[in-house]
Amino acid sequence: MKHLLDKAFCLGLAVAFILSLVSPAPARAQGAALSDEQVKERLAFIDNALKAGQPRAETWFYGWLGAYSVGSVACGILAGTNWANTKIEGGETVNDRKSAEGMLISGATFLLGVGSLLVDPFTPALAPDELRRIPESTQEERQAKLERAEKMLRDCARRETSGRSLSYHLLNIGANAAGAVVIKAAFHQSWGSALVTFASGEAVSLLNIFTQPTRATRDLKDYEAKYLGKGGALASATSERKWSLSVWPGGLTFRYEF
Repeated sequence: MKHLLDKAFCLGLAVAFILSLVSPAPARAQGAALSDEQVKERLAFIDNALKAGQPRAETWFYGWLGAYSVGSVACGILAGTNWANTKIEGGETVNDRKSAEGMLISGATFLLGVGSLLVDPFTPALAPDELRRIPESTQEERQAKLERAEKMLRDCARRETSGRSLSYHLLNIGANAAGAVVIKAAFHQSWGSALVTFASGEAVSLLNIFTQPTRATRDLKDYEAKYLGKGGALASATSERKWSLSVWPGGLTFRYEF
């Protein structure tokens, strides 16, 4: 009998774990029960929030994309035009590529900035236009659009958070440090030149990070507080799933709530 109870206990734990992974999110279940008026109200909230944040988001995104692009091209041109520079050293004419090499590294760093923005665009700048293209003529379309709108708002908030995260800082530090290493090890310039290369690149990186808008993050918190209860949808996905297991003399009771 004890062996069977132990086996049932282990089975109950396994079932609870599996259900916690595959059970539908409560936000979706709640959304299915919303009236059409409630759906319209929530849609309007998200639509207005995304539109309000779009101008500054577009300025930041396209501004930095343009600045990185111009910087990359300009540095490439300067590197090319100064590559054949010479100077007199010890009575002899030698190559003087210090400036050109610095421009080459700066141009490569700017090009990385362009690539990062193209690979991972700033979602708050693009989401309002995408949301506007989704049809909402019928109640079913509005329900589907609300689910998509909620996901967009979360994606915008996550993009803002990742853009100011420690990992993003470390990636920038790594890229700028790599440029400094190339200046020292490959181009055989001084540690001072390498430090200047790192410091200037890091200054641009920090300016990029700390000018990035964060409105969508606040809008998501407001939306969750107003419509999804305390803690919001992101937290409720785990907090509202509950399971319990009880062992008593006559057997075993397993209960799961979601």
